[in-house]
Amino acid sequence: MRTIRWTMAAGLLALGLHALPARAQETPTREIVSGADFVELCTKAGRALSSPPGDGSRPAARQCKDFLKNFFTLENARPVVPTDQVMCINGKLSWQEISDQVLDWGKGRSEFDDKPAGDLVRAAMRAKHPCTTGN
Repeated sequence: MRTIRWTMAAGLLALGLHALPARAQETPTREIVSGADFVELCTKAGRALSSPPGDGSRPAARQCKDFLKNFFTLENARPVVPTDQVMCINGKLSWQEISDQVLDWGKGRSEFDDKPAGDLVRAAMRAKHPCTTGN
């Protein structure tokens, strides 16, 4: 009986250890600090931020979404709020739409590569969603 338990335990351990390298390869290696980091990881996320998730790296999508949530929390301009003093964002934007808009606006803007990622997101959202003078 003891031999069967040890054999089962060894088999389960081997299965677990065998699965670890596959997960490690999927995990993004860098956190989002610079504009270049944002572009790299959120591009890698692909459509995995959409609902339902599409093709792309789910760990990168999680990192991208977490960065955006933190950014909007710090800016006091969460996408669920229709307007604010800095940028006027449609409250119905999804995380995928926000990421796509930042990536689209940021294409070819290498001046943001070495700046904080928040600078890229802020500039893109202000450009894509400017407030009218009445706000």
